[in-house]
Amino acid sequence: MPGVAEGGPATTRLAVTFRLLLLLRGMLLAMAVVLRGSAGPGRGLWAAIALLGLETALALAAWRPVLRLVRRLPPLCCLDALLVFAVLVQGGVFGPFFLFTVMTAALAGVLYAWGPVLLVCVAQIALCFAAMGTASPAERHDPGLLIALPAWIRTSPDRAERDARDILSALRIAAREARGLIADLREEAYGLPLPAAVGHVAAGWSETAAVPVEVAAEGSPGDDIPVAVRYEIVSVLKEALTNVERHARAGRVEIRLVRSADGLELSVRDDGAGFVPPDGGRLDLLAREGHYGVVGMAERARRAGGRLCLRSAPGHGTTVTITVPRASWPAGDAAEPAGTP
Repeated sequence: MPGVAEGGPATTRLAVTFRLLLLLRGMLLAMAVVLRGSAGPGRGLWAAIALLGLETALALAAWRPVLRLVRRLPPLCCLDALLVFAVLVQGGVFGPFFLFTVMTAALAGVLYAWGPVLLVCVAQIALCFAAMGTASPAERHDPGLLIALPAWIRTSPDRAERDARDILSALRIAAREARGLIADLREEAYGLPLPAAVGHVAAGWSETAAVPVEVAAEGSPGDDIPVAVRYEIVSVLKEALTNVERHARAGRVEIRLVRSADGLELSVRDDGAGFVPPDGGRLDLLAREGHYGVVGMAERARRAGGRLCLRSAPGHGTTVTITVPRASWPAGDAAEPAGTP
């Protein structure tokens, strides 16, 4: 968006929306693959799906440089429409793959002014009509979405149950993150320096949850902390406190933020019920037990260039620690001036 300063609040909101749309597109593509799987997709369809899925995954993993590049080059959205066209030609416009195609136009709508948006939409409409023209008469009357799921369950009930359980876990994690991204659009803390942001989030949560919180911040204020790193750390803090409120039954929470020459460390410790962490630090296994927030925090730590550590035991509370070494801070991601609203 022209006129938006890099690192400002408007850019942060744009980044959140961009990631949310990519997340929704990935969810829709995954569901389409499941529903279409029993129909025996050929190699061409699998290749097109793999390419589009890889593009979406890479854009989510490296969203900062991707967002900057796509904003400068609107024709890249037209190239994305070509990838969608390849999937529609192989999988059919009238089947389950059509639904996720709207995300290309949605992304263009939030990234560009009217001129580039019109270009992308016209290109996508033309490609959809072209793909429609390649469909056979039988495909045009195929109720794809209506029959795929029952057929999948009937032909392989054991696999269907297993896959459905995994998909449900993935959708819950994705939906949780989507709700968080939407809430982040109006969160005041993301515009504050990190120590102030931590204090702001802690004070608000303590008042709402009626649980005392002690906050300790050590080191320099950290005005040079990149926006992306600060965003992920504050998000981990919010998720950790949400988990305390939902599961810990804690009477007290301690938050400690340490800034040193080597990087950042934030720890959230509660004196609540605790639980048994999975063996080998396999935090992804917690999703099967309903601990989706921990999985999301670990992913946020990775996106910030750090790692998440979880220590807990029944009756001895839980400590969540995110460590982000300075060496892994994203290059070229400027911090906002202290006190930016």
